[in-house]
Amino acid sequence: MPFPTKLIIPITLLFLILAIGCGRDEHIETLIIGPYEVDCVGAFEQECYLEFDEESQEWHFFYEGIVGFDFEPGFIWTLKVSLHEREEGIQDVGKYEYRLVEILDKEPASVDERPPRKPETQYP
Repeated sequence: MPFPTKLIIPITLLFLILAIGCGRDEHIETLIIGPYEVDCVGAFEQECYLEFDEESQEWHFFYEGIVGFDFEPGFIWTLKVSLHEREEGIQDVGKYEYRLVEILDKEPASVDERPPRKPETQYP
C-alpha cells in the first residue's frame, strides 16, 4: 500500500514545529537591581547597574544591559528576566542577553546611600 502523499506536508510541519520548540531552551532568573548606576570598567568604561547577590548579601556590578527595562533611579527593582545565549564570536559582551519578562517589585530607595540598603522583599 503506497504512502499517501497528502500527509507529507502535515507530518513535515509537525516535525518542524517540534524541532523549533525543542531548540528554545529559555532560562529565567530573578535579578535585584539597585537604586542608581555606578561607573565601572569591564571591556571599557561604562555605567553599570548594581545587582544584589542574596547569597553573599552584597551588591555587585552588573555589566550587562536588560532589553526592555527602563531604569529609573531611586528604586530597588526586582525583575524577572530571560537569558538568551548570544552568538559565538561577539566580543566584549557576556555570554547572555538579558530580556525583561516582568517587574516583580519596585521599592523606593535613596540614591545617596552608598552602598544601597538591602532590599526588603526577597524572591526565590
